[in-house]
Amino acid sequence: MRKMAICVFILLWPIMARAYAMDAMAYFNLGIENRMTYKKINYFSRALELNPSLAEAYEKRGMLYYFQEKYELMIKDFQRFIEFFPTKASALKMLGIGYLKTGLYREAVSSFTRAIELEPEFAGAYSKRAEAYRHIGNLDQAIRDVTIAIRIGGDQLTMSEAYRNRYKIYWKLGQADKAYEDLGNAWRLDPRVWQIWRKDSGSFNNPGYTRKMGLIYLIGIAAGLIFKLKLKPPEKDE
Repeated sequence: MRKMAICVFILLWPIMARAYAMDAMAYFNLGIENRMTYKKINYFSRALELNPSLAEAYEKRGMLYYFQEKYELMIKDFQRFIEFFPTKASALKMLGIGYLKTGLYREAVSSFTRAIELEPEFAGAYSKRAEAYRHIGNLDQAIRDVTIAIRIGGDQLTMSEAYRNRYKIYWKLGQADKAYEDLGNAWRLDPRVWQIWRKDSGSFNNPGYTRKMGLIYLIGIAAGLIFKLKLKPPEKDE
């Protein structure tokens, strides 16, 4: 009887597996279509319970965890996704960002390096690796990386972030003139950068620096009013 049951299971398993896979895709599609973040996460989680090999569900859920600032969960999902797609540079970058957010800077450097090896012109990965190097204290390498990112170029938000990263490195090196020049460039690309100046200016005791930053601040406001510049942040589910 036991042997018969095993045989029946073996015969039926392919059919059952296909049924589970179909159910998993149904939940995955519900996750794609729904607009509520918590429901999307629930649908992707249900899909993965039914089919742990549904790699795209890890990626989608990982991005939702990123927007929710649940970085430990984000890391786990992107680690699993990369097991299926080890050569997807954008996923390696996201994993690196998760490591950055949790203070695992050497792991972040490793992830960004792998992304760069796959896509040597990946400006965003260079900029993020520079940030990780800055936290580690390797400022020379950080400068090299962020300068490469700026040379490669990219969209306004990526370039603004690169200039912001280099501004922080220059300030840490005591090179105030280069620091405020880069912050000005970041501001020109994304007027929201004024928040960084407000955060950091309390520790800047150079009156000349404060005056220049105030001027850049006014220019940034004027640019926003004149051109009504509205830069859309990375898409985030409601």
